This record gives sequence, C-alpha cells and structure tokens, in this order.
Amino acid sequence: MKKFVVALALVTAASLGGPCAAEPPGPSSSTTAPSANSALVEDITRLWKANLSEEFIGKYMAHQDLARDLTAEDVVRLRSAGVPETLITSITLRRTEAGVAGGPRMNAGPRESQRWDGLTRRNSGIVILKSRWDAGVLEFKEGSLRWMDSKDSGKNVLLPAAQLTEQQLTCLKKAGGNECFEWVVKTRSDEYRFRDVGWSQGENAKVGELYEFFHAAYPGLISSRNPVDEK
Repeated sequence: MKKFVVALALVTAASLGGPCAAEPPGPSSSTTAPSANSALVEDITRLWKANLSEEFIGKYMAHQDLARDLTAEDVVRLRSAGVPETLITSITLRRTEAGVAGGPRMNAGPRESQRWDGLTRRNSGIVILKSRWDAGVLEFKEGSLRWMDSKDSGKNVLLPAAQLTEQQLTCLKKAGGNECFEWVVKTRSDEYRFRDVGWSQGENAKVGELYEFFHAAYPGLISSRNPVDEK
C-alpha cells in the first residue's frame, strides 16, 4: 500500500512539471530587438512625409553611408509609414550598386554650419523680361549644401556633400590677374552656378570664399579655375 502511494505521488509530480516548473521562463521569442537601421528608416520616412519626390529621396539616400541593407522589419516599418514599394526597392538597389562600385569617397567635411548671404543662382529655365539670376542664401549644414531662394521656395535646392563631384571658379581673363566671378558646383548629372549679388559691379568675395571653403573641407573634391573671355 505504501509503495502504491509513493508511486502515485511521483506520477502526480511529473504531470505537474516537477522541479522544472520552478525554473524561470526563457526570454520571450516575441520580443524584437531594435533594428540597426532605425535612424535610416526614420530619415526615409521623414523625407517621404515632407512630400519630396521618389526620385529626390532615391538620389539622396544613394549617397548616404548605409552600413547595412534594409531588413524585413525595416521594410514593414517603411510600408506602414506609407513609403511606396518602388522607392524602397530603389533604395535597396542603389545601396547594392554603391557597394559594388566602391568608388572614391571624399573626406568628411566640417560639422559646423556656414552661411553665405547676398548670392544669386543662375536660373537655367526660360527667362522672359526678368533677370537670369535669382537672389537667395546658400548654407552648408549637417553635411549638405542648401540653396534658399528669396522669393520662390520651389527653387530651393538640397545637395548632400557626398553627391558633389567637382567645384570650379569661372574667372575673367585680365592682364593684371584674372577676376574670378562665378562659383560652379557639379554632381554627376547637374551643375549649379552662383555669383555675388553685386557681381556686375565687380563684387566677387563670396564666390571666392565658397571655393576656398570646399577646397579645405573636401580636399578629395576636384577643384579647378576656368578662364573665360567675358562674363
């Protein structure tokens, strides 16, 4: 009888989990670690919600230092934020192409901001009965060059420094020394031309400052002076 009672007790203990039931449970498999690309996902989402085009965001992100490819979780977060699949795919493909290309990289530039007031930017569109040059402010901030048009925000430009391929000073040939009156900065597909507001009166200090600033900040950037016969 005693043996039967002991055996029954052992069976009951085993069915209840015995000593193992007292062991602390392991970590929950439902807990998800934060993605290493959280900042990247936030940047893409913020740009998209700012109503910037897919083309602009794709080009912008293509030149960022993406340490990792987007994970499945990152993609879900982007889609939940309303970012279209075409843009997500574009960013992933550009990331892959950038890794394969392995092209030269410019040195990291300064972190502090710099501002140049009193500049004009050449309007490359059709100009009728108005100046070819639009006034505004040029600013270097957070690793990007920003043009803010004084009248039309639709003409504003944001150029990440990583997209710049070349800078140039356009200089008028003169016997006593060339007069550099225009600063040109280029990407792989576009170029942007800037002059001092008073360039027609010989004021050219700011374009010279721009050239020297980027020459010092990004020594890997191609820099040159282009002599011309007229302004």
